[in-house]
Order: sequence, then structure tokens, then C-alpha cells
Amino acid sequence: MSPHLRVRVGREHYALPIEAVREVELLGEPTPVPGAGPHVAGVRALRGELLPVLRLAGMLGVAGDAPARIVVVEEGGRRAGLAVDAIDDIETVPAGELAPASSPLTSGALVGGEHLIGVLDVRATLDAATGG
Repeated sequence: MSPHLRVRVGREHYALPIEAVREVELLGEPTPVPGAGPHVAGVRALRGELLPVLRLAGMLGVAGDAPARIVVVEEGGRRAGLAVDAIDDIETVPAGELAPASSPLTSGALVGGEHLIGVLDVRATLDAATGG
């Protein structure tokens, strides 16, 4: 069992492994980056570092509302802000209870309360954003 941060992107629910989450911040106004991929909202200065901000709704292919927060994630020395509509809770995801993944960016899914929750694969998400 491991703790995950549950977020909302549009009407969809996702969980991010807490060990990959560094902090949660207001989205603010990312500065657009000419020539960046379609899922890059821009960059944002955060504690003296320029942080790429990724449009998670577009990457996952879901209709998103207006993102209000970024979840700063780090994996393998890479750091990015994932734009999400809302932060819901921290909950424990039981090991071995995941249904097969329906997206290359998730490691599986589970039912949490009344919602289907996709468990985000942070490495795959950052790879997809950087073409890695």
C-alpha cells in the first residue's frame, strides 16, 4: 500500500504517487514558450527555478476545465508542474488492486468511492512530454 495524491482533471480523477510529488502550488500565469509542444502550457518561475508546466488534460486526452493548480513532480532528475483542475485528497492505494491501464500514461485504475481513478505513471508522463 502506498500513499497517492488524488487530483481532478475535468471530470476525471487521477492519483499520483506521493513520493514523486514535491509540492502543490497555484497555477499562476505560465509564460508561453514559442515552439514548445502542444501540451506545454509554458514555464513558471518557482523558487528561483524555471519549471515547465504541462497541460495534463491534453496529455491524457480528457476535457479539462480551467486548471487552477500545479502539482510539482520529480522523477529521474526531471521536474515539471502538472496543471490540474483541483486537488482532492491523499489516500492509500492498495497494492495489487489496479485494473489494467487504459492509457500509456497510467499504470492502472481503481475504484475509489464513486469514481474510477487512473493511477498516473509520472515517468511515462514526463517521457511523453519530452519525447523521451
